[in-house]
Amino acid sequence: MADPLPFYIRQDDPRAKREILRAAMKLFSERGLAATSIRDIAEESGFTNPALYKHFVGKEELALYLFETCHGRVWTNCVAALASAKDFPGKLDAYVGRWLALWDEHPEVLAFLADSARVLWPKSSASVRQQTMIGLARSLVAEAPQSQRGASAVNPDLAAASLQGTLSELARMIQVGVVKGPAKRWQSSLVALFRKSLT
Repeated sequence: MADPLPFYIRQDDPRAKREILRAAMKLFSERGLAATSIRDIAEESGFTNPALYKHFVGKEELALYLFETCHGRVWTNCVAALASAKDFPGKLDAYVGRWLALWDEHPEVLAFLADSARVLWPKSSASVRQQTMIGLARSLVAEAPQSQRGASAVNPDLAAASLQGTLSELARMIQVGVVKGPAKRWQSSLVALFRKSLT
């Protein structure tokens, strides 16, 4: 049985495009955008520069394609996780669990998204820029029970940033070996932490 395709490759992508996308993702996630050249991608993929230019005008278009595709898939996964539960505790657990599972399944993708967002986010299409992870975190925080909140309630924007930032930083710490993975093993602890801080 063949390996499943990474979620940034479509079933109908020709073989050359698939290999170029795999090579670009590997190099972008390991070296970063600035340190990766079009020649590096062509060499890693086993195709020539002209073959690469058949599919992408250049490195920036390739990087933006990967960024938008990966961001869209991560966002869609997290939206589905939120939709899979009916109440705040269930939604929080599903959201945190799906985000951590995505890190375990596709660490190179989430590392690439985090590392290249500063450069590629402003260049993304308007439809992509409307699909923000912080927006999903805000919608989740807005569903936290209000009954226990008093005058000292956490600012919703700060709470959303704390939620998404903690998930991202934990993943980064796993990536560099400061915290032991897999990321999914931290789900119940993180959910308990967030529930305590949000309710």
